[in-house]
Amino acid sequence: MTVRAIYPARRAVEHAVTVPGVRPVRLFAVLWPLWEVEITASVYDEQAYEVVDRFLARALAEGGVGTRGGLAALFGLDPSLVDRCLAFLAAIGHLAVTPGGEVRLTELGLRSVRTGVRYVPKESRQKLLIERFTGRPLPRRYHRGSLTVLPAPHVPEEMLADRTRFLPLYAPTAFRHQLVEALAARPDRADYNLPAQLREIRGVAVRDAYLPAYLVETDRRDLLAYTDAGAGRDDLIENVCRDVPALHAMIAAEARADPRELWTGWLADRKLGPGRLQELPNGVWRVVLTPAAFSGPPKLPPSQVGSFQLRGHHFLQLWCDDPGLRRRAVLERALGMARLHEVRTRADLTGRAATLAARLEVAAPTLTELRDHATGERMHDHLLHLDMLE
Repeated sequence: MTVRAIYPARRAVEHAVTVPGVRPVRLFAVLWPLWEVEITASVYDEQAYEVVDRFLARALAEGGVGTRGGLAALFGLDPSLVDRCLAFLAAIGHLAVTPGGEVRLTELGLRSVRTGVRYVPKESRQKLLIERFTGRPLPRRYHRGSLTVLPAPHVPEEMLADRTRFLPLYAPTAFRHQLVEALAARPDRADYNLPAQLREIRGVAVRDAYLPAYLVETDRRDLLAYTDAGAGRDDLIENVCRDVPALHAMIAAEARADPRELWTGWLADRKLGPGRLQELPNGVWRVVLTPAAFSGPPKLPPSQVGSFQLRGHHFLQLWCDDPGLRRRAVLERALGMARLHEVRTRADLTGRAATLAARLEVAAPTLTELRDHATGERMHDHLLHLDMLE
């Protein structure tokens, strides 16, 4: 089985630094606490009536007939045939026989007669995700199979796309079954992974679950939230952050490092050659390295030009003044985007590549240029994914 890696922290940073009027300063990787609720419910399969069943049901609903004998006499049927038909309709919940021998349609049976469709109940199992701090149900986009939701408050090593370490958050709340009942009563419940056709909804199991998330702190102590539920900011998680002051207190308690001192030490440790530290107008720190620093192992690969390095919750943009090297980084990273599960069309890929190119201050690549680069560098797997795009 293929293990899907959690998307890397740099993607959250790369978006946060482009938000107008915002000065991002630190990133916190957290495991957001959820409840995963398994429910069982009845769903009604629509079937065509058998001829005899239909006439028997209509006689009970419209003909004033209420006994087995009366039904057999009305249609001139063998009583044993009537018995078999009534037994089947009783088994699917369409009628009930009283101790006195009277036959009465149930509400389901009456609804079936009115619509001319035989509704057969079936059991359906469904999973719901509920945010633990507020008890709010999560919309359908959080329930897609490609979204990583963990059953325990830790991330397996094989799922980490980088060396990010996630901090589990704790929500001091107890689950209440009324949360499911309230969701079931909502007219928009289908938007929260609870289809409208489900009836008799019952919760059968509740488990802890954790959603990997990134919280980016700004210089004004606001929090931007990112999860894999969407391409940009996660407004739902951001709203919860505003409603739960304890989250801000937890992050504020983490001492801020001096960026220049922090990254000067990082440069000395990595031995990447000369580097010039600078603070950009939006507050982001950048180190300008020579092309030799991006010459591959044991140094940095060219694709990391323009990306971000994280250390102690702070982040640093890796830069090079060589436009040719930055252009190569765009080509290689764009080819990597073609392999992402959420990138399905050429238009989507070229749009993402254009955004990346603007950030690295080079011209946006065309599909032909991406194909030529993949061919020249013998990136056969990337080329295959590129050709599979719609």
